[in-house]
Amino acid sequence: MLRVFIQMGLLSSLVAAAMVVLFQVQEGVVGQFYAAAPGAVIGNSYTISMLSVLNARKSFRERERLARNVPEIPTIPTII
Repeated sequence: MLRVFIQMGLLSSLVAAAMVVLFQVQEGVVGQFYAAAPGAVIGNSYTISMLSVLNARKSFRERERLARNVPEIPTIPTII
């Protein structure tokens, strides 16, 4: 289930929402940067989400190939 949440970007959305909320909270406070913590995590969250989606393509491709029983056109990763 966690894999689906990461692939769909739920984790990235939650971190971005937390960043917006903390940014709004820190407006009245001088010298406090509450939005910096989620800001440091959000780049990693986007990267993990993108890599998860790219890795899932292989399983979808295999499932589709087995369902149709059609020969697969070779791509660079399948040739090597």
